[in-house]
Amino acid sequence: MLQGIMAAGALSSLSTTRAKAASKPLSLLTNWYAQAEHGGYYQAAEDGLYAQQDLDVSIQMGGPQMNMTQLLMAGQCDIAIMQGEEAIRCAIQGIPAVAIGTTFQKGVGGLMTHPDIHDIGQLKGHPILISSEGRASFWVWLKKRYGFTEDQVHPYTYNLQPFAFNPEMAMQAFVSSEPYGAKKAGIPFNFFLLDDLGYAAYGNVLMVSRKTLEERGPELRKFIAASSEGWKRYIFGDASKGDAAIRKANPDMSADQLVWSRQKLRDIKALGAPGAPIMTMNDERWKRIYDIQLAAQLVPDSPQWRSAYTLDCVRDGLATVPA
Repeated sequence: MLQGIMAAGALSSLSTTRAKAASKPLSLLTNWYAQAEHGGYYQAAEDGLYAQQDLDVSIQMGGPQMNMTQLLMAGQCDIAIMQGEEAIRCAIQGIPAVAIGTTFQKGVGGLMTHPDIHDIGQLKGHPILISSEGRASFWVWLKKRYGFTEDQVHPYTYNLQPFAFNPEMAMQAFVSSEPYGAKKAGIPFNFFLLDDLGYAAYGNVLMVSRKTLEERGPELRKFIAASSEGWKRYIFGDASKGDAAIRKANPDMSADQLVWSRQKLRDIKALGAPGAPIMTMNDERWKRIYDIQLAAQLVPDSPQWRSAYTLDCVRDGLATVPA
């Protein structure tokens, strides 16, 4: 995510595919500047997959310091890319937002350390750069699991320099982003995916308001079906059109980083195992996510969490991960 930090216009409309149908536009707001983690949506737009479904889809670029829940509830977008943990919090708090599908079957975030760290438990006493969002989610879980303390946390500023100049420091990172910057700068590192450590999550979940789900359910199902094919093409096929659209939207994103990022997403099987439906969700995974949040006291014990998601939009028509 480092490469996009200078991109202009956090809410700029970046890619629009126009269909001949009379349906009103469907807007997607991403959770960061345009990057490989959004590539399947750009690919679907550029390949005309939304138009084939008679959808008029626009992609709006997000950025830092954005309250995605507020923007979604205020009608600034129809679909917002968020995290599964936020869907659960919304449900428990009575906010009428619901997850309808997920980009990735696991979270793509983790911790990047210097190469002398071979186990996360070794980070006790080390300074760790964590964002404000991270402090309210996975950091609480890390503290309980590994005995970390609050005085270890330092602000994450989307900058590799503090990590580069302090051999004791670790930082939050995304598998397809900060490690690329470190590698390019010649900084040795180890990377630990939170999902591998036991912090279960869905990555880049698609959220809509209850009102949108009720009024535009058929369109949302078409959107996810087209997007799943877009993701299949972007990660496993010819991604040139998707990459071009991303770089047009975010000129700070390099072609090399997009290639790196796609490979890392393949390496961790972010879209799922071979044969799995792309963008699907299931009850068992959601229950595990909730149980982890509950055990870390990030959410209260409430049956309301089950309204955080619906599987209605991911039951049919999804592309599958190639063998």
